[in-house]
Amino acid sequence: MDITTLVGIAVLSAVLCVIVRQYKPEMALGVSIACGILIMCSVISMLAPAVELISQLTGSAGLDGGYSRTLFKALAVCYITQLGSDCCRDAGESAIAGKVELAGKAAVVVISLPVFTSLAEIVTKLIG
Repeated sequence: MDITTLVGIAVLSAVLCVIVRQYKPEMALGVSIACGILIMCSVISMLAPAVELISQLTGSAGLDGGYSRTLFKALAVCYITQLGSDCCRDAGESAIAGKVELAGKAAVVVISLPVFTSLAEIVTKLIG
């Protein structure tokens, strides 16, 4: 899907949510979540060639593939966290949305620990 199709789906879903919310508010949340998941899956398929290209470039440059994998894992956590927190906000639960964002930030830190460890080793070798 291209971006115009995704934006069209998003706008139609938003209009549908407004209409459905008048009669069945609980169904509007379901429409919103379904639209979010559809868009997220489309974005993932759009990004697949870019991920492959970056992996090839890091491999041909002789860089450790672990760094690019860590980057992609962190990006995935960010996207999933954003989707989850937006769904919570749509449901009127901004406090839970804040906790989801906090959990996402913590997950990125945990995912990044091997990179920080490698960086610390490199700095230690340069200094010592």
